[in-house]
Amino acid sequence: MTTDMAPSGDIANLTYTCCQYGDHALQRVGIWQHASPQGQPGVSSGHWVIFIHGGAWRDPRNTLEDFMPSIKHMLSSHDIAQFALRGFVSIDYRLSPYADFPQDPAEAHSPELRRARHPDHILDVRAALKFLESEYQLAKDYVLVGHSAGATLAYQLLMGEAALAGQRMPQTVPLPAAVIGISGIYDLVGLNNRHGGNYAGFISAAFGTDQKAWQRASPASFAGSIKENWPGSPYSLLAHSAEDSLIDSLETESMAAKLAKDGVDLSVVKDLTGEHDFVWQDGSQVARLVAQVLERLAQAPGQLCNH
Repeated sequence: MTTDMAPSGDIANLTYTCCQYGDHALQRVGIWQHASPQGQPGVSSGHWVIFIHGGAWRDPRNTLEDFMPSIKHMLSSHDIAQFALRGFVSIDYRLSPYADFPQDPAEAHSPELRRARHPDHILDVRAALKFLESEYQLAKDYVLVGHSAGATLAYQLLMGEAALAGQRMPQTVPLPAAVIGISGIYDLVGLNNRHGGNYAGFISAAFGTDQKAWQRASPASFAGSIKENWPGSPYSLLAHSAEDSLIDSLETESMAAKLAKDGVDLSVVKDLTGEHDFVWQDGSQVARLVAQVLERLAQAPGQLCNH
């Protein structure tokens, strides 16, 4: 795939590369690595930390650059040994329509047109991971972090074919050693009902109007076993802020109940602070969660997982 160096992604002491994993403008990944003395990207045996941004599957203001504050905090964290990190990746994916940011539908073949519909978003995440496996030797050595709709996508990855709305999986992809879900959306029907139907607009833009399809796409409602789909000794951490006015704590509780039922090693962090987007905008709390997960993985490293 084509590769582009983008100055907007620059972080001191890291080499940044932006790579396309598909033809759409949003089918891209940002990759930050420690530079070697020769100025080439460094290679180590540490973990990748991979981020999937939120934005209700539709907001063009959320991009792969949302991960940058967290990366900066991880680099300065005294709780994270830098040799434990191979690098950082942030995944962009095709977005659904958003009336607040209209586009000309006549541009049907534009590489920037936002008209994605489930399962396009999760298929893009899978394609990005496949690209990273091929080009950067991604395997079991990564921690997957998702915020809001990005957390939905992270756990949909563990649902396998059940998250693909009847489409067959185009390829197997490496599964993470751990998943961190931050302020995630895990029960689309339940969330919308608790908010008086006011979330139907953005959910329908991404998933259509059939609430049975919403339920099938929801990780907390997955009829199968996440543990069976995610073999080895993986670890899951769910986190939420009580100050979040957009996503309530019941979303985290429903996902925790599903993971516990399936026998997944799990922790729940309830002491995040700030509004819904503050966690990624600030970055320090994301760094703290990653440090907690890396410590756990150092004690009981996972096994190679593919699905």
